[in-house]
Amino acid sequence: MAATKTRTYQPKKTRAAIVKSGLKLFGSRGYHGTSVGDIATAAKITKGAFYHHFKSKEELLVLIHKEYADYQYKAMQEAMSDTLSSAQQLRALITCIVEAVGRYKPNVTVYFQERRYLTKSNLAKANRQRNELENAFIEVVEKGVASGEFRQDLDPRVACLGILGMCAWTYQWYSPRGRLSASDVADNFSSMLLDGMLA
Repeated sequence: MAATKTRTYQPKKTRAAIVKSGLKLFGSRGYHGTSVGDIATAAKITKGAFYHHFKSKEELLVLIHKEYADYQYKAMQEAMSDTLSSAQQLRALITCIVEAVGRYKPNVTVYFQERRYLTKSNLAKANRQRNELENAFIEVVEKGVASGEFRQDLDPRVACLGILGMCAWTYQWYSPRGRLSASDVADNFSSMLLDGMLA
């Protein structure tokens, strides 16, 4: 008599299926238009299994942002190496944003479109990460202006907000399957910006 196959619970695969389904449904229906039941059905699990991994739908939205933000934060720290000039650091920071968008485009899209549904505490945490990135850009530009590497008439905060806005908007049009890689786009941005910033 053949042995009966038993299904083993695979928590990592279940969690990954929940995240994948959440990304897809939040992207197509929106956060408000997607229920926990919808996510569970798409992931082929029970609602109980969903709540075993996430306390709420909002916690899933937070994780979707965190996956992207953590990757970007690590790349940002590497970009701030003291061995690089201000121009090289700025280029590396631009690259870290654009490549993070390329790698986590669904996460970025869902977060920017649905972040209004986050509670104040979770939105504040996300904003702190964004502020750290903004401050890293400002620090690099201020250092470049002070050293004479960048133009003296630059307002570091205004320049950085413009750069961040341009890079962040990439999620609206960039396609990983397109003609240019994320690295190519970052190179184009960097060349264009530095041409106008270098002293």
